[in-house]
Amino acid sequence: MAVGSALVVVLAACNTKAGGGTTANASCDRFDSSVLNNRKIPASLDPNTAYPAPGTEGKNNTADTMGSPQALVPTTMDNISVTPAQVKTICGKKLTAVFLDWSNVTYNKAIESGIKNEFSALGVKVLRITDSEFQATGLQGNLSAVLPLDPDIIIAGGTIDPAQMSSIMAPAVQKHKIIVSWGNGGPGMNLGVGQEQAGLVAYDWYHLGQQMATAVHNAYPHGVNLGYIHWINDVQAILLREQGFLDGLKQYPNIHVIAAGGPADPKGSNSGFNDPNNAEPYTEAFLQAHPEVNVIFAPWEDPPALGEQAAIKALNLENKVKVVTMDLAEGGAASLRSNGLIKVDMGQDVYDGGRMLALTGALAAAKLPYKPFINVPTFAVTGSNVKAAWDFMHGPDLPCKPSVCG
Repeated sequence: MAVGSALVVVLAACNTKAGGGTTANASCDRFDSSVLNNRKIPASLDPNTAYPAPGTEGKNNTADTMGSPQALVPTTMDNISVTPAQVKTICGKKLTAVFLDWSNVTYNKAIESGIKNEFSALGVKVLRITDSEFQATGLQGNLSAVLPLDPDIIIAGGTIDPAQMSSIMAPAVQKHKIIVSWGNGGPGMNLGVGQEQAGLVAYDWYHLGQQMATAVHNAYPHGVNLGYIHWINDVQAILLREQGFLDGLKQYPNIHVIAAGGPADPKGSNSGFNDPNNAEPYTEAFLQAHPEVNVIFAPWEDPPALGEQAAIKALNLENKVKVVTMDLAEGGAASLRSNGLIKVDMGQDVYDGGRMLALTGALAAAKLPYKPFINVPTFAVTGSNVKAAWDFMHGPDLPCKPSVCG
């Protein structure tokens, strides 16, 4: 796909408002408990560590760390619910929505699945789902394409810096649309009821990084030389989780972090690549310059970790160098089960992240009470819990193939 182009998915129509869309409930009296009630975190995913310790939820994860003007503390998903009466009210409004997605990888498909299932259970019609392919210009074009459809709710966010978020979403703000974002706020976009941005859904990025540091220590209890290779960017969520990872590794002095051209710094322009779709060339150069490295960090699995794997194979270093990453997908799941190149992977409940995005937008559009900032759980994935991790992270519509998860 060309950079900045939009992959537009037109879904089947149900409600009567203009355009195609997802099939919503035929009756506003229906309460789909299988979708609308929260799922229980499996025991194998260590529910006690899925969120930061009680009382510390906002330590590194207030809404302003993602660009919002306010330092709101999140509400965890297990404290979010919707009643049959609220569902009936939402359904009766005949609301419409669009999702401005930023990629078409499995992680994003899980978010999309959660959004579609929740909106269907709420009687909200999805008019369009677009894909900006990590490009701010793509997001801007996608928003311009969907605004004439006059959606009530716009879901956006993802890999964009807060200043761009504010600038690009300005036309939607001017039209007083209900805007809910995955992991992103922006200057001038106040968060909450009647504000420029109705809602923010995320997970605790910094906490995930710390969980990952523990997972790397568990995988390498006797120490390792870890090469830090990152995507050079200004996306607050990514910077937060990488800082959490680096800070967490300070507990383990036998894990030596090695970066190129200066210290490891998520905000730095050293030791990294500019295009997450093209990580292989930089990784090859890094590994040739740092033969002491035994494991390399990848900012997420698909595509950068896959590019880093390709570099390892190109240099015939499969028996020496492994990868640690996050955002579990097919490559990581298969590798964890078979002791392959990806040694550590992390999971996030992005399916329910999609559900929470949809629910927040629907409650706000229907003028019902809601929580403006919600966090979903995170967890480490291992060879023994990969099937449970996959199912919980990706939801019911994206089962893991037996060839991948067993």
